Parts: sequence; C-alpha cells; structure tokens
Amino acid sequence: MPSIDTTTHIRPSTEYDLPVMVNLLALLGYPHTENSLLQNVNAIRARGGEIFVAENKQGVVGCISGILDVRLAEGLKGEIVSLVVDKSARCQGIGRCLVNAAEQWLLKTTPHIQLRANTLRRDAHRFYTSLEYAEVKTQTVFNKNALLGLRWFNTITDF
Repeated sequence: MPSIDTTTHIRPSTEYDLPVMVNLLALLGYPHTENSLLQNVNAIRARGGEIFVAENKQGVVGCISGILDVRLAEGLKGEIVSLVVDKSARCQGIGRCLVNAAEQWLLKTTPHIQLRANTLRRDAHRFYTSLEYAEVKTQTVFNKNALLGLRWFNTITDF
C-alpha cells in the first residue's frame, strides 16, 4: 500500500482552491472556468454535498466530491465523484485519503456508497477495486438537451 506524505492533509475546499481545481478537473477532460466551477461547488453544497481537497507542501494536489443521490428504486445513496490527483502526486496514497475523507463524510448520512468510472479509465477501476469497491453494473449514459425535447409537447398539460 502506498504511503502518504505526513504533510498532506484533507480539508473542505474553499474558493481560493478554485484555480487549482480548474486545472485538476481539466486532467479528467472537464474544462471549467473558476466561475463555472464555483457554480458547481455552490450547487453541490446546496444539495447537501461536499468537496474536499488534498493539500501538501506543493499546494492543492487533488480533489474529490461526495454527493447524496436519491432514486425511486434505489433510495438514498452517497456517491463519490470527480476524484482527481495531480500527475506529480499520484501513487503516494493521496487518492486513497481523499476517498476515505469522502466516505467518512457520506457515512454520516448513509451506509450505501457508490462511485462511477468511465469504462476507458482502467487504472481508476484497479484503484477502486483495491479500495474494496466491486463492479456491479455497466451502463450506457444518454444525454439530452431537455429544452429541445419540449417541442414535442403542445402544452404543459401534456405531461
């Protein structure tokens, strides 16, 4: 198991972390501005979620989010999303510490925690398996611009 530098600590993110978080999320292929990311942070927190960062002598080197999700069929679950560690800080136990922080935070609300990983991110799959997460389902994700879809309905009463 990798060891973590004892000077690294995990804490809730602040708006001062946004510039680095923009760069970290770009590593996952999610382009943001500080303003767009701040809107997401505020929306996550408004819905009961939290964002954590890993900080060491290099500065902020990783981030993760814990969110709460309720589904009709599955009920309440915690979900770990947007885990990323800077390339220069990988394989030092930082990702493991971020996941642990998110899990501990989510466990205050629910014992059911899940995460999702793109099928192309094989290294992430191995990492999550090493943390005792088990693959339970493969899905295809569909997106739609809902405003365009409304053209099929004449009035709100069609719902």
